[in-house]
Amino acid sequence: MRHRITDSRIILTGASSGIGEALVFQLAQEGADILITARRGERLDDIIQKIQRQFPDYATGKRKIISFAGDITSEDVRKKIVATAVNEFGGIDILINNSGAGAIALFETTTIETARNLMELNYFAVFELTKHALPYLKEAVKSTERTTRGIRPIIVNLSSIVGLRGVPYYSAYGAAKFAINGFSESLRAELYKDGIDVLVVCPGTTKTEFFDVLHQSDSAPDFPAHHAVTPEYVACRIVKAIKSGEARIIPYFLAVVLDGINRMSPQFTNWIMRRYVSPQKNNDCENNNTSGG
Repeated sequence: MRHRITDSRIILTGASSGIGEALVFQLAQEGADILITARRGERLDDIIQKIQRQFPDYATGKRKIISFAGDITSEDVRKKIVATAVNEFGGIDILINNSGAGAIALFETTTIETARNLMELNYFAVFELTKHALPYLKEAVKSTERTTRGIRPIIVNLSSIVGLRGVPYYSAYGAAKFAINGFSESLRAELYKDGIDVLVVCPGTTKTEFFDVLHQSDSAPDFPAHHAVTPEYVACRIVKAIKSGEARIIPYFLAVVLDGINRMSPQFTNWIMRRYVSPQKNNDCENNNTSGG
């Protein structure tokens, strides 16, 4: 179903940079009430000041934009985010689970701590924040005044192309994003009867801080050079997908190609991926060509 963003009450996580920051401006342009959250409170405050300068309705109080600084892997923070949005806006119409982080390393060198941290942030935080918000999303469905204006609840989960097709050096990150895809598909079926949509977003290479804040990075695949899209492009695609009621988008052309090839021929895709795993160094005995006597 189609969704009206104007006048919607939105929670947006991971809003301090990248796709999240770009989304704040796109949602503000639509005229939504927005709670933005991330760990870096000063970045959130700066974004709010920019929004108030660019969109006067937020400066005058006609529209609301508020921030909540905190670590979303904390149960207490997740509860307070939802409670704050409900107290300020009177309810929740759209939940955008954008927070996340990655790691690039061979499975053999990926630590258990890295794997657990990525699953906690990329999956469990999404799972539990959604659980806290769900009663209010269901409550929003009951508001005839809002639904007749096209304001209908939707959950937006940020996954990745590596959540659709595993690639070398991304085993821990990919596993967490695969979890998001499975979670979203199950949730979409379960919540259909309640009138709540679910959109899963699977970006490819995007110009964000992703590679600057990796939980672990000690090796990487030698993929061919490829162009990264802007966060603004991805954010624009997300807004359009919310409005049109799409179930899944892949806002990156090469990722669409990879997904298509993998669907048609997984074995061929496996062959391609094997080519980008660097050969391990041989031991000294194998490197020496001298013969014993």
